[in-house]
Amino acid sequence: MLIWLTCKYFDLKKTLKPSEKRYSELVDAVASIVDRIEGYDKAHAKEVATLAAKIASRLSKTPEQISSLETAAKLHDVGMLMIPDEIIKGRRKLSEDNAFIMKNHPLLAEHYLKQEVSVNDDIPTIIRWHHERWDGFGYPDSLRGEQIPVLSRILAVADSISAMRSNRSYRKRSYKSDKEIIDELKRQSGLQFDPALVKIAISILEEETNKD
Repeated sequence: MLIWLTCKYFDLKKTLKPSEKRYSELVDAVASIVDRIEGYDKAHAKEVATLAAKIASRLSKTPEQISSLETAAKLHDVGMLMIPDEIIKGRRKLSEDNAFIMKNHPLLAEHYLKQEVSVNDDIPTIIRWHHERWDGFGYPDSLRGEQIPVLSRILAVADSISAMRSNRSYRKRSYKSDKEIIDELKRQSGLQFDPALVKIAISILEEETNKD
């Protein structure tokens, strides 16, 4: 039922357009379901979408690209709906088999979404590669550097920042402040993340901190 609901929003996008509000509300509803299943203490997917859009705007991406990125951000973990709860929320180190299952969640999301999307829609592929790493040690395809589409690279940074800011039902957050998150982004620049995107993300975080 949840998978059907996740995919159904594409049909609504076609039949209800230009009623973008209804479309957006359904995407938000699906994102909320995924956040709850993953045990986040806040609207993780929405925060990822907001931050990703800010980064993309500073790269002068088109409104269409930013819209696709925001939707991909809200649905980036729908593949988790197909993974057993004990694997997602387990407190022990994952076995090799369970780690393999977890690493397949971007592929599961892409597969199900592509059943309802035309081949020209880039939302599923943005999701597919949001766990790739700049150094080539990510998954599912071990892409490196600029082989990874820029919208997926943006999503990777935004997702990680939000995750570092979050408590989850089965573990406490590891970073107490945005300063600690900024330090971690610097450590992972050129390793996990695109160095150029790290600079942009840090400038956004510092601006947000100065406003508070």
